[in-house]
Amino acid sequence: MLGTAGVAVAGTGLGSIAFSGNSAAATVDIGATNPGSVTNDRGDLSKVTIDPTFRVEWSDLDTAVGKVFYVIEGRTRDNGNWSDWSPVFRSTPWLTPGSLQGADASKPGTSGHLEFSDPLSAIMNRSSASRDNDNPSPGFGSTGKAEDPRPLPRPIEVVNELGRPDYENADYSDINGVDASSYLAGNSMGGANSAYSNLDSGELSRTEGGAVEYGDSSLDDNGGTLPLVNNFPGAESGYYGAADDTSRFDVDEDGASDTDTVEIRYTFALQRLNTGSANLGDDPSGIGYTPVSSFTQNPLSDYSTIEEAVREDPHLENVRPEDVNTGNSELVMDGTDDYPSITNNGANSAASNVYDAYQAIADSHPAVISTTAQFTVTVTNEAGDSGVTGDTSAGASGGGQ
Repeated sequence: MLGTAGVAVAGTGLGSIAFSGNSAAATVDIGATNPGSVTNDRGDLSKVTIDPTFRVEWSDLDTAVGKVFYVIEGRTRDNGNWSDWSPVFRSTPWLTPGSLQGADASKPGTSGHLEFSDPLSAIMNRSSASRDNDNPSPGFGSTGKAEDPRPLPRPIEVVNELGRPDYENADYSDINGVDASSYLAGNSMGGANSAYSNLDSGELSRTEGGAVEYGDSSLDDNGGTLPLVNNFPGAESGYYGAADDTSRFDVDEDGASDTDTVEIRYTFALQRLNTGSANLGDDPSGIGYTPVSSFTQNPLSDYSTIEEAVREDPHLENVRPEDVNTGNSELVMDGTDDYPSITNNGANSAASNVYDAYQAIADSHPAVISTTAQFTVTVTNEAGDSGVTGDTSAGASGGGQ
């Protein structure tokens, strides 16, 4: 019998998530299958993980989509009491030329799709492997280092022995403009590489009572304090650790069982192309010096202006110049056509990835969806038992008259 056990959630595929400009009421199909019971002689749970697949579709929007932002959050319930939501993973795949195995994306446009037919752990593994400073991953945005401090592939840990990182007391001074509030809210975070270098302790999940393990990476020395087990610096995704520890799930009493609930919240937001993602910068020549990981199929030298690139590049055939905003990518149709704006719900700009702001308009905006899925985890502490078997082989002998 094992002293601890982990749970991998089966059936975490999100199905089809649909956005439509014809109606603010989007459709979504998301679910999770209860992963079953954990039974061992200590009543210990080591971790609960998820590994989702999904397909996001959009149609009939008024502005072309170039990126799909999403954040995954988790919380747990014990004796009827919910913990607070805590982010466990975020990413922003770009609809650039090329693709990874198991990932498929349309060209940018007012209708299109993004699909992860393979589990997220496999996508992060392949994205990390395909990136380095000179060769960014096609279809997945900015450059990054083809390395990760922890073994790959690995699923997202929602519950583990290390617990929720102490974000509130971490040192963010080496990440410009970032503090605990902005990091948790999502609007100012820096990159995933920066999170590893400055915040991450490099710890791996461990079993209760076991020694803490650490990742092995040649990325900058981190010296951080946070167990960001769901950060994938090689893939420029992740950023966070678990949502909770296992104390709510562990069963101390011999022969007893306990069933607790885990809830996952997925929030998706469709974003516009910006000047950088159009492969042209703001320098006077119009050609720019942005990274190669961009949205144009042809070389930079083929175009002299952003408008020309958008109108003539084959990969941008479904994009118009007015679809491309300057600065950071903004939410598609933010505050237009009588739809709400995230700037009226806690975001400083239409380009701010504030989770609460997205969720506030999810029911009334065609480019945002937020939905949840629940599953239960049962832990049983096996009853103790003891006994003796063997043979005494008794014998007696004597002598006398």
